[in-house]
Amino acid sequence: MILINIISLFLLYYLKKSSGPEGFPVHLNRYFNYGMVASGIFIVLGATQLPPEFLFELLSFALVGAIIYLILNTPELEYQKTLAITPLPIIGVQLLEYLIETISPSIYDILENYLDAAGFFALIWAVTMWLNHRKQMKELEIERIFLKEQERQLKATAEQKNQLEALVAERTSEILKQKEELQKALNHLQSTQSQLIQQEKLASLGQLTAGIAHEIKNPLNFVNNFSELSVDFLEEIGEEMAKISDSPEKENILELLEDVKSNLVKIRHHGSRADSIVRSMLMHSRGGTGSMEPTDLNALIREYANLAFHGMRANPKPINVDIKLDFDEKLPQIKLNGEDFSRVILNLVKNSFDAMRDKISALGNEYKAKVEIRTKDLGDQILIEVEDNGPGVPDEIRDKLLMPFFTTKKGTEGTGLGLSITHDIIKSHEGKLEIESKVGEFTRFSILLPKIKSTEKSS
Repeated sequence: MILINIISLFLLYYLKKSSGPEGFPVHLNRYFNYGMVASGIFIVLGATQLPPEFLFELLSFALVGAIIYLILNTPELEYQKTLAITPLPIIGVQLLEYLIETISPSIYDILENYLDAAGFFALIWAVTMWLNHRKQMKELEIERIFLKEQERQLKATAEQKNQLEALVAERTSEILKQKEELQKALNHLQSTQSQLIQQEKLASLGQLTAGIAHEIKNPLNFVNNFSELSVDFLEEIGEEMAKISDSPEKENILELLEDVKSNLVKIRHHGSRADSIVRSMLMHSRGGTGSMEPTDLNALIREYANLAFHGMRANPKPINVDIKLDFDEKLPQIKLNGEDFSRVILNLVKNSFDAMRDKISALGNEYKAKVEIRTKDLGDQILIEVEDNGPGVPDEIRDKLLMPFFTTKKGTEGTGLGLSITHDIIKSHEGKLEIESKVGEFTRFSILLPKIKSTEKSS
Protein backbone atom coordinates (compact mmCIF):
# COMPACT_ATOMS: atom_id res chain seq x y z
CA MET A 1 0.00 0.00 0.00
CA ILE A 2 3.01 2.30 0.14
CA LEU A 3 2.65 2.83 -3.67
CA ILE A 4 -0.91 4.14 -3.25
CA ASN A 5 0.21 6.63 -0.61
CA ILE A 6 3.18 7.70 -2.75
CA ILE A 7 0.69 8.38 -5.60
CA SER A 8 -1.45 10.44 -3.20
CA LEU A 9 1.55 12.43 -2.00
CA PHE A 10 2.77 12.97 -5.58
CA LEU A 11 -0.63 14.19 -6.80
CA LEU A 12 -0.93 16.68 -3.96
CA TYR A 13 2.65 17.91 -4.32
CA TYR A 14 2.29 18.37 -8.09
CA LEU A 15 -0.99 20.26 -7.72
CA LYS A 16 0.52 22.59 -5.14
CA LYS A 17 3.62 23.17 -7.29
CA SER A 18 1.61 23.87 -10.48
CA SER A 19 -0.62 26.48 -8.88
CA GLY A 20 1.44 29.32 -10.45
CA PRO A 21 2.10 32.78 -9.00
CA GLU A 22 -1.59 33.42 -8.32
CA GLY A 23 -1.96 30.25 -6.21
CA PHE A 24 -5.13 28.32 -5.40
CA PRO A 25 -7.89 29.49 -3.05
CA VAL A 26 -7.22 29.10 0.68
CA HIS A 27 -9.60 26.16 1.14
CA LEU A 28 -7.85 24.14 -1.61
CA ASN A 29 -4.42 24.81 -0.11
CA ARG A 30 -5.76 23.62 3.24
CA TYR A 31 -6.96 20.36 1.65
CA PHE A 32 -3.57 19.88 -0.04
CA ASN A 33 -1.68 20.38 3.24
CA TYR A 34 -3.93 17.97 5.17
CA GLY A 35 -3.68 15.38 2.42
CA MET A 36 0.13 15.59 2.23
CA VAL A 37 0.41 15.14 6.01
CA ALA A 38 -1.94 12.15 5.89
CA SER A 39 0.00 10.59 2.97
CA GLY A 40 3.26 10.99 4.88
CA ILE A 41 1.78 9.32 7.96
CA PHE A 42 0.41 6.43 5.91
CA ILE A 43 3.78 5.92 4.20
CA VAL A 44 5.51 5.72 7.62
CA LEU A 45 2.87 3.33 8.95
CA GLY A 46 3.16 1.19 5.84
CA ALA A 47 6.95 0.99 6.19
CA THR A 48 6.72 -0.09 9.89
CA GLN A 49 3.85 -2.51 9.14
CA LEU A 50 2.14 -1.68 12.42
CA PRO A 51 -1.35 -3.07 13.02
CA PRO A 52 -4.14 -2.70 12.23
CA GLU A 53 -2.91 -3.19 8.64
CA PHE A 54 -6.44 -3.67 7.21
CA LEU A 55 -7.63 -0.27 8.40
CA PHE A 56 -4.42 1.42 7.16
CA GLU A 57 -4.87 0.00 3.63
CA LEU A 58 -8.55 0.98 3.55
CA LEU A 59 -7.74 4.56 4.56
CA SER A 60 -5.00 4.73 1.86
CA PHE A 61 -7.56 3.87 -0.85
CA ALA A 62 -10.04 6.36 0.64
CA LEU A 63 -7.40 9.13 0.59
CA VAL A 64 -6.34 8.62 -3.03
CA GLY A 65 -10.03 8.38 -4.07
CA ALA A 66 -10.80 11.64 -2.28
CA ILE A 67 -7.88 13.36 -4.07
CA ILE A 68 -9.07 12.16 -7.49
CA TYR A 69 -12.65 13.20 -6.65
CA LEU A 70 -11.38 16.65 -5.63
CA ILE A 71 -9.53 17.08 -8.93
CA LEU A 72 -12.48 16.00 -11.08
CA ASN A 73 -15.12 18.13 -9.27
CA THR A 74 -13.27 21.38 -8.53
CA PRO A 75 -13.65 24.16 -11.18
CA GLU A 76 -10.23 25.62 -10.32
CA LEU A 77 -8.65 22.23 -11.22
CA GLU A 78 -10.50 21.82 -14.54
CA TYR A 79 -7.24 21.77 -16.53
CA GLN A 80 -5.81 18.99 -14.25
CA LYS A 81 -8.41 16.32 -15.11
CA THR A 82 -5.87 14.37 -17.19
CA LEU A 83 -3.69 14.14 -14.06
CA ALA A 84 -6.58 12.50 -12.17
CA ILE A 85 -6.99 9.85 -14.86
CA THR A 86 -3.27 9.00 -14.96
CA PRO A 87 -3.01 6.73 -11.81
CA LEU A 88 -6.45 5.11 -12.14
CA PRO A 89 -5.21 1.78 -13.69
CA ILE A 90 -2.55 1.38 -10.96
CA ILE A 91 -5.09 2.15 -8.22
CA GLY A 92 -7.54 -0.28 -9.81
CA VAL A 93 -5.01 -3.13 -9.90
CA GLN A 94 -3.92 -2.39 -6.31
CA LEU A 95 -7.55 -2.30 -5.16
CA LEU A 96 -8.24 -5.63 -6.92
CA GLU A 97 -5.18 -7.25 -5.27
CA TYR A 98 -6.29 -5.88 -1.90
CA LEU A 99 -9.82 -7.26 -2.23
CA ILE A 100 -8.77 -10.71 -3.53
CA GLU A 101 -6.03 -11.07 -0.92
CA THR A 102 -8.40 -10.00 1.84
CA ILE A 103 -11.33 -12.18 0.77
CA SER A 104 -9.52 -15.33 -0.55
CA PRO A 105 -5.74 -15.62 -0.15
CA SER A 106 -5.74 -18.95 -2.06
CA ILE A 107 -7.21 -17.34 -5.16
CA TYR A 108 -4.71 -14.48 -4.77
CA ASP A 109 -1.82 -16.97 -4.90
CA ILE A 110 -3.18 -18.33 -8.20
CA LEU A 111 -3.73 -14.86 -9.77
CA GLU A 112 -0.64 -13.15 -8.32
CA ASN A 113 1.42 -13.37 -11.52
CA TYR A 114 -1.47 -12.04 -13.62
CA LEU A 115 -2.03 -9.21 -11.21
CA ASP A 116 1.69 -8.34 -11.31
CA ALA A 117 1.53 -8.24 -15.15
CA ALA A 118 -1.56 -6.04 -14.99
CA GLY A 119 0.28 -3.76 -12.58
CA PHE A 120 3.20 -3.50 -15.01
CA PHE A 121 0.91 -2.48 -17.89
CA ALA A 122 -0.91 -0.07 -15.58
CA LEU A 123 2.47 1.51 -14.77
CA ILE A 124 3.23 1.92 -18.52
CA TRP A 125 -0.21 3.53 -18.96
CA ALA A 126 0.43 5.89 -16.06
CA VAL A 127 3.84 6.95 -17.40
CA THR A 128 2.39 7.55 -20.89
CA MET A 129 -0.52 9.58 -19.55
CA TRP A 130 1.81 11.54 -17.27
CA LEU A 131 4.09 12.49 -20.18
CA ASN A 132 1.06 13.52 -22.23
CA HIS A 133 -0.22 15.60 -19.29
CA ARG A 134 3.17 17.33 -18.93
CA LYS A 135 3.08 18.19 -22.62
CA GLN A 136 -0.42 19.67 -22.31
CA MET A 137 0.60 21.69 -19.26
CA LYS A 138 3.62 23.13 -21.09
CA GLU A 139 1.40 24.12 -24.00
CA LEU A 140 -1.03 25.79 -21.58
CA GLU A 141 1.82 27.61 -19.88
CA ILE A 142 3.16 28.86 -23.22
CA GLU A 143 -0.33 30.01 -24.20
CA ARG A 144 -0.79 31.77 -20.84
CA ILE A 145 2.56 33.56 -21.25
CA PHE A 146 1.61 34.54 -24.82
CA LEU A 147 -1.78 35.91 -23.74
CA LYS A 148 -0.18 37.81 -20.88
CA GLU A 149 2.36 39.37 -23.25
CA GLN A 150 -0.40 40.17 -25.73
CA GLU A 151 -2.42 41.83 -22.98
CA ARG A 152 0.63 43.87 -21.97
CA GLN A 153 1.18 44.98 -25.56
CA LEU A 154 -2.50 45.88 -25.97
CA LYS A 155 -2.35 47.94 -22.80
CA ALA A 156 0.79 49.73 -24.01
CA THR A 157 -0.87 50.32 -27.41
CA ALA A 158 -3.98 51.74 -25.72
CA GLU A 159 -1.85 54.15 -23.69
CA GLN A 160 -0.02 55.28 -26.83
CA LYS A 161 -3.36 55.64 -28.63
CA ASN A 162 -4.73 57.84 -25.83
CA GLN A 163 -1.62 60.03 -25.96
CA LEU A 164 -1.86 60.34 -29.75
CA GLU A 165 -5.59 61.13 -29.58
CA ALA A 166 -4.92 63.88 -27.06
CA LEU A 167 -2.17 65.28 -29.31
CA VAL A 168 -4.39 65.05 -32.40
CA ALA A 169 -7.27 66.76 -30.55
CA GLU A 170 -4.96 69.58 -29.53
CA ARG A 171 -3.61 70.04 -33.05
CA THR A 172 -7.12 69.78 -34.53
CA SER A 173 -8.30 72.54 -32.21
CA GLU A 174 -5.45 74.77 -33.38
CA ILE A 175 -6.17 74.01 -37.05
CA LEU A 176 -9.91 74.70 -36.64
CA LYS A 177 -9.11 78.02 -34.99
CA GLN A 178 -6.83 78.94 -37.89
CA LYS A 179 -9.51 77.80 -40.35
CA GLU A 180 -12.11 80.06 -38.72
CA GLU A 181 -9.78 83.02 -38.95
CA LEU A 182 -9.03 82.30 -42.62
CA GLN A 183 -12.74 81.81 -43.35
CA LYS A 184 -13.52 85.21 -41.84
CA ALA A 185 -10.85 86.80 -44.01
CA LEU A 186 -12.17 84.98 -47.10
CA ASN A 187 -15.75 86.08 -46.40
CA HIS A 188 -14.59 89.66 -46.08
CA LEU A 189 -12.73 89.43 -49.40
CA GLN A 190 -15.74 87.85 -51.11
CA SER A 191 -18.01 90.59 -49.80
CA THR A 192 -15.60 93.25 -51.03
CA GLN A 193 -15.32 91.53 -54.40
CA SER A 194 -19.12 91.35 -54.78
CA GLN A 195 -19.49 95.04 -54.01
CA LEU A 196 -16.79 95.97 -56.52
CA ILE A 197 -18.46 93.87 -59.23
CA GLN A 198 -21.78 95.55 -58.58
CA GLN A 199 -20.21 99.01 -58.66
CA GLU A 200 -18.42 98.27 -61.94
CA LYS A 201 -21.63 97.48 -63.82
CA LEU A 202 -22.38 100.10 -66.40
CA ALA A 203 -25.94 101.21 -65.78
CA SER A 204 -26.04 103.14 -69.11
CA LEU A 205 -25.76 99.85 -71.04
CA GLY A 206 -28.58 98.11 -69.14
CA GLN A 207 -31.41 98.73 -71.59
CA LEU A 208 -29.22 98.00 -74.62
CA THR A 209 -28.00 94.73 -73.09
CA ALA A 210 -31.54 93.60 -72.28
CA GLY A 211 -32.72 94.30 -75.83
CA ILE A 212 -29.80 92.42 -77.38
CA ALA A 213 -30.26 89.45 -75.03
CA HIS A 214 -34.00 89.14 -75.80
CA GLU A 215 -33.36 89.32 -79.53
CA ILE A 216 -30.65 86.65 -79.36
CA LYS A 217 -32.16 84.11 -76.99
CA ASN A 218 -35.00 82.79 -79.19
CA PRO A 219 -32.89 81.98 -82.29
CA LEU A 220 -30.19 80.67 -79.98
CA ASN A 221 -32.70 78.25 -78.46
CA PHE A 222 -33.55 76.97 -81.93
CA VAL A 223 -29.85 76.51 -82.77
CA ASN A 224 -29.21 74.50 -79.60
CA ASN A 225 -32.39 72.43 -79.80
CA PHE A 226 -32.10 71.58 -83.50
CA SER A 227 -28.39 70.75 -83.20
CA GLU A 228 -29.23 68.25 -80.45
CA LEU A 229 -32.16 66.89 -82.46
CA SER A 230 -29.93 66.55 -85.54
CA VAL A 231 -27.46 64.45 -83.53
CA ASP A 232 -30.35 62.11 -82.66
CA PHE A 233 -31.27 61.91 -86.36
CA LEU A 234 -27.68 61.01 -87.20
CA GLU A 235 -27.80 58.20 -84.64
CA GLU A 236 -30.94 56.84 -86.32
CA ILE A 237 -29.30 57.13 -89.74
CA GLY A 238 -26.31 55.19 -88.40
CA GLU A 239 -28.63 52.42 -87.18
CA GLU A 240 -30.28 52.23 -90.59
CA MET A 241 -26.89 52.24 -92.36
CA ALA A 242 -25.87 49.21 -90.30
CA LYS A 243 -28.56 47.24 -92.15
CA ILE A 244 -26.96 48.00 -95.55
CA SER A 245 -24.25 45.68 -96.85
CA ASP A 246 -20.68 46.96 -96.61
CA SER A 247 -19.26 48.84 -99.59
CA PRO A 248 -16.79 51.69 -100.25
CA GLU A 249 -19.71 54.06 -100.76
CA LYS A 250 -21.17 53.07 -97.38
CA GLU A 251 -17.84 53.72 -95.69
CA ASN A 252 -17.64 57.18 -97.28
CA ILE A 253 -21.20 58.00 -96.16
CA LEU A 254 -20.46 56.88 -92.58
CA GLU A 255 -17.32 59.03 -92.47
CA LEU A 256 -19.28 62.03 -93.72
CA LEU A 257 -21.98 61.40 -91.10
CA GLU A 258 -19.35 61.31 -88.36
CA ASP A 259 -17.97 64.64 -89.60
CA VAL A 260 -21.45 66.16 -89.57
CA LYS A 261 -22.05 64.79 -86.08
CA SER A 262 -18.76 66.28 -84.88
CA ASN A 263 -19.75 69.66 -86.33
CA LEU A 264 -23.14 69.52 -84.59
CA VAL A 265 -21.48 68.74 -81.27
CA LYS A 266 -19.28 71.81 -81.72
CA ILE A 267 -22.34 73.90 -82.61
CA ARG A 268 -24.06 72.69 -79.45
CA HIS A 269 -20.96 73.43 -77.36
CA HIS A 270 -20.60 76.98 -78.61
CA GLY A 271 -24.37 77.48 -78.45
CA SER A 272 -24.24 76.60 -74.75
CA ARG A 273 -21.43 79.10 -74.30
CA ALA A 274 -23.59 81.71 -76.03
CA ASP A 275 -26.42 80.79 -73.60
CA SER A 276 -24.09 81.64 -70.73
CA ILE A 277 -23.22 84.97 -72.34
CA VAL A 278 -26.90 85.86 -72.86
CA ARG A 279 -27.70 84.93 -69.29
CA SER A 280 -24.91 87.16 -68.04
CA MET A 281 -26.23 90.01 -70.21
CA LEU A 282 -29.70 89.60 -68.72
CA MET A 283 -28.38 89.54 -65.17
CA HIS A 284 -26.37 92.69 -65.81
CA SER A 285 -29.27 94.47 -67.39
CA ARG A 286 -31.71 93.54 -64.63
CA GLY A 287 -29.35 93.78 -61.65
CA GLY A 288 -30.13 96.15 -58.80
CA THR A 289 -27.75 98.38 -56.91
CA GLY A 290 -26.46 95.51 -54.82
CA SER A 291 -27.13 97.37 -51.54
CA MET A 292 -28.56 95.41 -48.60
CA GLU A 293 -31.08 97.24 -46.46
CA PRO A 294 -33.17 96.10 -43.45
CA THR A 295 -36.46 95.01 -45.02
CA ASP A 296 -39.90 94.02 -43.75
CA LEU A 297 -40.10 90.69 -45.58
CA ASN A 298 -43.83 90.19 -44.96
CA ALA A 299 -44.64 93.62 -46.47
CA LEU A 300 -42.40 92.97 -49.49
CA ILE A 301 -44.03 89.58 -50.17
CA ARG A 302 -47.54 90.99 -49.72
CA GLU A 303 -46.84 93.86 -52.14
CA TYR A 304 -45.29 91.80 -54.93
CA ALA A 305 -47.66 88.84 -54.60
CA ASN A 306 -50.50 91.34 -55.06
CA LEU A 307 -48.66 92.90 -58.03
CA ALA A 308 -48.22 89.47 -59.62
CA PHE A 309 -51.92 88.70 -59.13
CA HIS A 310 -53.09 91.94 -60.79
CA GLY A 311 -50.60 91.42 -63.59
CA MET A 312 -52.06 87.96 -64.18
CA ARG A 313 -55.61 89.33 -64.14
CA ALA A 314 -54.62 91.87 -66.81
CA ASN A 315 -53.30 89.00 -68.96
CA PRO A 316 -55.27 87.97 -72.04
CA LYS A 317 -55.87 84.61 -70.28
CA PRO A 318 -56.74 85.47 -66.64
CA ILE A 319 -57.66 82.78 -64.14
CA ASN A 320 -59.45 82.73 -60.78
CA VAL A 321 -56.97 82.04 -57.99
CA ASP A 322 -57.39 82.00 -54.22
CA ILE A 323 -54.24 83.54 -52.66
CA LYS A 324 -53.68 82.79 -48.97
CA LEU A 325 -50.97 84.64 -47.01
CA ASP A 326 -49.86 82.90 -43.80
CA PHE A 327 -47.19 85.17 -42.29
CA ASP A 328 -45.26 84.99 -39.04
CA GLU A 329 -46.12 88.45 -37.71
CA LYS A 330 -43.16 88.39 -35.27
CA LEU A 331 -40.72 88.08 -38.16
CA PRO A 332 -37.77 90.46 -37.65
CA GLN A 333 -36.46 92.68 -40.41
CA ILE A 334 -33.76 91.09 -42.55
CA LYS A 335 -31.14 92.70 -44.78
CA LEU A 336 -32.15 92.22 -48.42
CA ASN A 337 -31.58 93.71 -51.82
CA GLY A 338 -35.25 94.60 -52.17
CA GLU A 339 -35.08 95.27 -55.93
CA ASP A 340 -33.57 91.85 -56.59
CA PHE A 341 -35.63 89.87 -54.09
CA SER A 342 -38.88 91.32 -55.38
CA ARG A 343 -38.18 89.49 -58.66
CA VAL A 344 -37.93 86.24 -56.67
CA ILE A 345 -41.51 86.68 -55.39
CA LEU A 346 -42.80 87.80 -58.80
CA ASN A 347 -41.16 84.87 -60.62
CA LEU A 348 -42.36 82.19 -58.16
CA VAL A 349 -45.94 83.46 -57.97
CA LYS A 350 -46.15 83.99 -61.74
CA ASN A 351 -44.75 80.48 -62.26
CA SER A 352 -47.56 79.09 -60.04
CA PHE A 353 -50.20 81.02 -62.03
CA ASP A 354 -48.87 79.66 -65.33
CA ALA A 355 -48.84 76.07 -64.02
CA MET A 356 -52.39 76.29 -62.64
CA ARG A 357 -53.64 77.80 -65.91
CA ASP A 358 -52.76 74.51 -67.66
CA LYS A 359 -54.60 72.49 -64.97
CA ILE A 360 -57.69 74.70 -65.26
CA SER A 361 -57.71 74.09 -69.02
CA ALA A 362 -57.66 70.36 -68.39
CA LEU A 363 -60.16 70.08 -65.49
CA GLY A 364 -62.38 73.15 -65.88
CA ASN A 365 -64.65 74.15 -62.99
CA GLU A 366 -63.87 70.96 -61.02
CA TYR A 367 -60.52 72.47 -60.05
CA LYS A 368 -60.12 75.39 -57.60
CA ALA A 369 -56.73 77.08 -58.05
CA LYS A 370 -54.97 78.11 -54.83
CA VAL A 371 -51.60 79.65 -53.96
CA GLU A 372 -50.40 79.79 -50.35
CA ILE A 373 -47.42 81.90 -49.27
CA ARG A 374 -45.98 81.31 -45.81
CA THR A 375 -43.18 82.82 -43.71
CA LYS A 376 -41.73 81.41 -40.49
CA ASP A 377 -38.92 82.28 -38.09
CA LEU A 378 -36.69 79.22 -37.61
CA GLY A 379 -34.25 80.83 -35.19
CA ASP A 380 -31.13 81.53 -37.23
CA GLN A 381 -33.01 81.29 -40.56
CA ILE A 382 -36.16 82.63 -42.20
CA LEU A 383 -38.38 80.21 -44.15
CA ILE A 384 -40.45 81.36 -47.14
CA GLU A 385 -42.77 78.86 -48.86
CA VAL A 386 -44.71 79.39 -52.09
CA GLU A 387 -47.07 76.45 -52.66
CA ASP A 388 -49.67 75.89 -55.36
CA ASN A 389 -52.09 73.03 -56.04
CA GLY A 390 -51.24 72.92 -59.72
CA PRO A 391 -50.26 69.92 -61.89
CA GLY A 392 -46.96 69.33 -60.07
CA VAL A 393 -43.54 68.62 -61.57
CA PRO A 394 -42.45 65.14 -62.70
CA ASP A 395 -39.34 63.79 -60.98
CA GLU A 396 -37.45 63.44 -64.25
CA ILE A 397 -37.48 67.20 -64.97
CA ARG A 398 -37.43 68.62 -61.41
CA ASP A 399 -33.63 68.90 -61.37
CA LYS A 400 -33.74 70.81 -64.67
CA LEU A 401 -36.10 73.57 -63.49
CA LEU A 402 -33.27 75.81 -62.31
CA MET A 403 -31.23 75.42 -65.50
CA PRO A 404 -31.03 78.52 -67.76
CA PHE A 405 -33.43 78.46 -70.73
CA PHE A 406 -35.16 75.27 -69.57
CA THR A 407 -38.92 75.78 -69.70
CA THR A 408 -42.04 73.63 -69.50
CA LYS A 409 -44.14 76.24 -71.28
CA LYS A 410 -45.35 75.64 -74.80
CA GLY A 411 -44.10 77.46 -77.85
CA THR A 412 -42.53 80.84 -77.20
CA GLU A 413 -44.47 81.59 -73.98
CA GLY A 414 -41.41 81.28 -71.71
CA THR A 415 -37.75 82.16 -71.89
CA GLY A 416 -36.55 79.56 -69.38
CA LEU A 417 -34.71 82.20 -67.33
CA GLY A 418 -37.20 83.02 -64.54
CA LEU A 419 -36.36 80.21 -62.09
CA SER A 420 -32.66 80.33 -62.99
CA ILE A 421 -32.44 84.03 -62.13
CA THR A 422 -34.55 83.42 -59.01
CA HIS A 423 -32.10 80.76 -57.88
CA ASP A 424 -29.11 83.04 -58.48
CA ILE A 425 -30.69 85.90 -56.53
CA ILE A 426 -31.37 83.59 -53.57
CA LYS A 427 -27.77 82.34 -53.68
CA SER A 428 -26.52 85.94 -53.73
CA HIS A 429 -28.41 86.37 -50.44
CA GLU A 430 -26.63 83.24 -49.12
CA GLY A 431 -29.92 81.36 -49.11
CA LYS A 432 -31.13 77.99 -50.37
CA LEU A 433 -33.96 77.07 -52.74
CA GLU A 434 -35.61 73.66 -52.46
CA ILE A 435 -38.39 72.22 -54.65
CA GLU A 436 -40.96 69.63 -53.52
CA SER A 437 -43.70 68.37 -55.77
CA LYS A 438 -46.20 65.58 -56.29
CA VAL A 439 -47.64 65.16 -59.77
CA GLY A 440 -51.32 66.13 -59.89
CA GLU A 441 -51.34 67.57 -56.34
CA PHE A 442 -48.89 70.35 -55.48
CA THR A 443 -45.57 72.13 -56.03
CA ARG A 444 -43.78 73.84 -53.13
CA PHE A 445 -40.80 76.22 -53.42
CA SER A 446 -39.02 76.64 -50.06
CA ILE A 447 -36.51 79.46 -49.50
CA LEU A 448 -34.20 79.50 -46.50
CA LEU A 449 -32.50 82.84 -45.77
CA PRO A 450 -29.96 83.44 -42.99
CA LYS A 451 -30.88 86.15 -40.52
CA ILE A 452 -27.24 87.29 -40.25
CA LYS A 453 -24.98 86.70 -43.20
CA SER A 454 -21.46 85.37 -42.85
CA THR A 455 -20.02 88.73 -43.99
CA GLU A 456 -21.74 90.45 -41.06
CA LYS A 457 -20.56 87.79 -38.60
CA SER A 458 -16.95 88.20 -39.74
CA SER A 459 -17.12 91.93 -39.13
